[in-house]
Amino acid sequence: MADEELGVLAFVQNASRIRETYYRDKAARLRELAETEPLARFRKKLIDLAEQFEILADTISRRAN
Repeated sequence: MADEELGVLAFVQNASRIRETYYRDKAARLRELAETEPLARFRKKLIDLAEQFEILADTISRRAN
């Protein structure tokens, strides 16, 4: 039973790290897109979305610690 619980815990921790990395990668990609976006309104939207992904990643990171 204890081994199964550790396996589940490890799975959840790994899944959290994967999601955190995914959200940070998405944020970076949105920032890259924003750098080349000529329209200020869309550039701001891309940056806002990137910030939201960073917040999600930070939330996951805090919960994991």
